[in-house]
Amino acid sequence: MTVALAAARLFTGDDLLAGPIFVVVDDDRIRSVQRQRPESVAEVIDLGDATILPGLVDAHSHVSIVPGLGDQIGQLRQPLERQLEAARSNVARDLASGVTTMRVMGQELDVDFLLKAEIDGGRTPGPALVCAGVQIAKAGQHGHAITGVRTRADIERVARRNVEKGAGVIKIFATGGVSTSGTPQDSCPFTVDEIRSAADVAHTHGLKLAAHAHGGEGARRAIEGGVDTIEHGAALDDDLIALVRERDRTVVATFSILFHPDGIERGDAASPEIMQKVHAARETTARSWRRIISSGLRVAVGTDSMHGCLAYDVARLVDFGATPTQALRAATRAGAEVCGLLDRGVLEPGRRADLIAVQGNPLEDITAMGRPLLVMKSGKVVPGGRLEPSISG
Repeated sequence: MTVALAAARLFTGDDLLAGPIFVVVDDDRIRSVQRQRPESVAEVIDLGDATILPGLVDAHSHVSIVPGLGDQIGQLRQPLERQLEAARSNVARDLASGVTTMRVMGQELDVDFLLKAEIDGGRTPGPALVCAGVQIAKAGQHGHAITGVRTRADIERVARRNVEKGAGVIKIFATGGVSTSGTPQDSCPFTVDEIRSAADVAHTHGLKLAAHAHGGEGARRAIEGGVDTIEHGAALDDDLIALVRERDRTVVATFSILFHPDGIERGDAASPEIMQKVHAARETTARSWRRIISSGLRVAVGTDSMHGCLAYDVARLVDFGATPTQALRAATRAGAEVCGLLDRGVLEPGRRADLIAVQGNPLEDITAMGRPLLVMKSGKVVPGGRLEPSISG
């Protein structure tokens, strides 16, 4: 079926076009972006004073985790059916918020692969998933839930198993983190050679290697070991930023889990050690990301399991110095590129018809991104939007 969406303006994934603009969709593809009202379409959805944008890409999340419940590693150890039940609810919230593609950065028990099969089969509503499978984490260190590695052979075995399951990315924990006791953010559990062994497996199969890396020596080892993306980047200094630029890598922001009151602050409020790390990390993250943005590095953005909160992360990018255009690119074109999906992230003919509409102009009010009027995934309008659009034949 052919349908057209009409709005006052359109963000292509790069720039804003003033309208009126019509996006014509045939089945699951964009047929045209035009200024004239199209003829011979089944229906026109008039969105009024709205802006149409590419569907959002959450470039870093976990489907079964809710940070506000605390003990995130413990959540990854729960029985399979309990995790899947939580995951189904979480991804439905993500989709309703405008996220049409999500990179899942580590799950146990094949939760992400099983959920992907449900979504792809039309049995569960949710974004298209790019799965990492089991995260590569050193036994006893941050990120270790059920599966822990000790040797290069272990690393290669876990990476290969993920590839065999259908992974679209491989994930390694190159530093400590905020939400785990006894693991400083600047710890570095892997050697450069160990990280390189994971990179070799990923690159041999045409995949990217993503590294949980806040900063310090662990981040340096990750970059030198061949990772493709730095996840979080909460403590990158000028030397590390220069190294990221030299290697032409992308840094993925994840702010809401750290700054939003329903994130770690709610889930781990009873742990003085973790809360001390939260407050310290907020300061280092703000400094680091002001440097990252001012340096002009390529960035994407994710929620790190704060389901439905990607608009919050986009607004934080602006708080830390990004222009609204840069922030929207991070959540659209750059996110799709990080996922290795070049059929989306930009609104132009031939691309997949993943798009959203928000009221007004988000380049003037970035908080508009948190109020989607319409969400379309693969050419189908997602039920439950806030707007009952005017439809004409």
